[in-house]
Amino acid sequence: MSKIGNLIRGSKELLLVPEIFDCTSAKAAELNGFESIMVSSADLACSLTGIPDLRLLSIDEYVMVTERIANMTDLPLILDADDGFGRPLSCFYACKRMAKVGAAGVLITDARENNLPGIASKKLVETRMRAARDGFADEDALIIARCDVNPATDFEEFVERSNSYLEAGANMICPAPFGVHTYKGDKTKLARDMGKAVKGWLWWPDLTADEEGNPEISLKDLYDFGYKMTGIHYSLHASMLAMLDCGRHVRKDRDNVYVTKAYDFTGYKFFSSMALFLNDNKWVNTELKYVETPEEANSPRTKAYFCRLDDVYDPDTK
Repeated sequence: MSKIGNLIRGSKELLLVPEIFDCTSAKAAELNGFESIMVSSADLACSLTGIPDLRLLSIDEYVMVTERIANMTDLPLILDADDGFGRPLSCFYACKRMAKVGAAGVLITDARENNLPGIASKKLVETRMRAARDGFADEDALIIARCDVNPATDFEEFVERSNSYLEAGANMICPAPFGVHTYKGDKTKLARDMGKAVKGWLWWPDLTADEEGNPEISLKDLYDFGYKMTGIHYSLHASMLAMLDCGRHVRKDRDNVYVTKAYDFTGYKFFSSMALFLNDNKWVNTELKYVETPEEANSPRTKAYFCRLDDVYDPDTK
């Protein structure tokens, strides 16, 4: 059984899955104590290319990112692969390669190839799901099918498609994000109805707040309705907010004083993000195994500079 399958079956609450985009955002999620991570296709596109998510990323780029993140963290890694790179054969090939370098699962949508308007035929999407399952060659790998039929307006079609995707190889369904989050009716009832009708695990499509700033739905309710996981987009958003804030002050003040105190209110304190990768001594101890004398090792010297005695990496256990 895969690690992610055991994680889902063993959890007594809805699993919160940060949607990340690189090794640093994965490291932050790991330090925060999350149990699984997902690469956001939109955030990855912005990070790698500086271009919005226009479905321009290649299989090679996905494999590169998968390998790098899976190599630095033991957290189960899921990839949002949009339409599975178009035709089912491409989906199979991509999943096979991503599985080989450490992916625990993938999300595939029923969008038309290249994000053309509308939804792909049910038969084509079923083939995509079968191809994804075959590519992972692991019956316990997490194959999430995102059904973009709006459950608020076309509930029966949503259910029919979702269950057909599960029969074809998916083991989790993600309802259409736009349909759920723009729904003005009773979201709790909608979530419950989907949970009753869909014959498999469910993924709630991202955590958002209502217009008053309150959570749009109870996580306990979602878990009770059969939802096992939900994605949370905060990594790139938070990174951009901090970079814009600090950069504005650096340019205005013409120094780097602001950043040393501006985020004290968070409880975190460290001289450099490099410290987050050195503090646990993993690479220090690894390098020391392969040098003739300790003095030759670079990482202890690097740690001595970047890690400070008053650093705080976890304010909750300070």
